Amino acid sequence: MARRNTRSSRKRGRSSRSGSGESSWIWYVVIAACLALVGGVAYVSQSLISSSKIDEATLCHTGGALNVTSILLDLTDPLSETQQSRLKLFLDAEIANSSVDTMIALGVVSENLANWGAKFSKCKPATGELANGLYENPVIIAARYDREFTQPIERTLASMLTGVAEDQSPIMEAMQSLIAETPDFASAQGFRKIIIVSDMLQNSETLSFYRGQDWEYFAQNNGIERLAGSLSGASVEIWRIPRSGGATPSTDITEGFWTRYFDKQGSRPPSVKSLGDL
Repeated sequence: MARRNTRSSRKRGRSSRSGSGESSWIWYVVIAACLALVGGVAYVSQSLISSSKIDEATLCHTGGALNVTSILLDLTDPLSETQQSRLKLFLDAEIANSSVDTMIALGVVSENLANWGAKFSKCKPATGELANGLYENPVIIAARYDREFTQPIERTLASMLTGVAEDQSPIMEAMQSLIAETPDFASAQGFRKIIIVSDMLQNSETLSFYRGQDWEYFAQNNGIERLAGSLSGASVEIWRIPRSGGATPSTDITEGFWTRYFDKQGSRPPSVKSLGDL
């Protein structure tokens, strides 16, 4: 009887050791799989970081801007406080609705050529809200967005709004200068847009609505040959500043000219909304 118990105990011992060995191998496999998963996540994270290099000057990802929005402010006649408030609301909404890697450029209409061009031009960076916690720090990203994008735009806009009244409004000329100095305006693969905040009353040595010079005058003086065609396929939005009082050029001159102008420049038909103050 004792011998049978001994044999039975030996069988149970061998069975127990066999089960223990199998369990150990299972744990080894589980641990190896976990290590592989962690390593894979680290590799993917590092790949995403290295493939998302940012140009320090423009804040664009490698390859340039995806979309472009150039904003031209005609402040040769200063805005009222109400119009300034509405302008800021419009700009805030425009930027908020723009996707990451949209180039935002600001320029101004001025009779002083030194003021032309892009006074601000940077891609909209990530805001931190959509940061991936695996390899991004939302706090750092949000701070950079504010420091390198929001604050510079606000400073640039504030300096533009403090300008004084000027005698001329060379809208065409300042527009072309802004387009030329907006990075990736011609090469962006997504949408391209120009927003013009103006009364659209062109007044320069080249062409002045106040002198009764219309599209026919422009065409007869080689104006069409001088057009750059730089708005091909672009969208145009006019945030119109209403003017009242004084000798204002007729709508036949202004609307007739700009309709033909944007058509010849190759843009889509402009959309118009008012920057009113009443």
